Amino acid sequence: MAGAVERGRGVTVVTAAAVASRRSPTRWSPLRWRPPGIALALATAAGAGHVALWGGSAPWGHAPVSGALLAAGGLVWTVWAWALFRAAGTPVQSSETPLQLIEEGPYRFGRNPMYLGIVMLLLGAALGLGAPLLALAALLFAAVAHVLHIPDEEAQMTRRFGGWYRDYVASTRRWL
Repeated sequence: MAGAVERGRGVTVVTAAAVASRRSPTRWSPLRWRPPGIALALATAAGAGHVALWGGSAPWGHAPVSGALLAAGGLVWTVWAWALFRAAGTPVQSSETPLQLIEEGPYRFGRNPMYLGIVMLLLGAALGLGAPLLALAALLFAAVAHVLHIPDEEAQMTRRFGGWYRDYVASTRRWL
């Protein structure tokens, strides 16, 4: 029973981070879901699959301290990126026209720190809870963001900021 309670706390942390990033759906996204909603759905499915396969046990062990540190780092990374958008007065929702190109803070290291933060959070929860399906959910979320969401957002940024954004793309990696 204690294992199930610990896993419930992990899902709570994942949910909080997903809600904190407040990303909006893009025109083509599956079911028009926001990326945090996709992350939450994947995490929920992974949790249900884990319970069905292994019950409350961690099949390959767990690393609570390392997992908590990685998850906390992901949450901080996501909230930092979100706070920069808010401070600049530019919408966080990808369906709205961006007002400013943010190149500071975590955006110096990668163009998509909110997505990276969610992936870190999911991987940290997987590591801390010993939930391999949650790690798979993190990788699947990264793939969905990389293939479905990011290209549309980058096209929107290129239309809005032109050469300035192209220079940023040339000098900054997509993820890290």
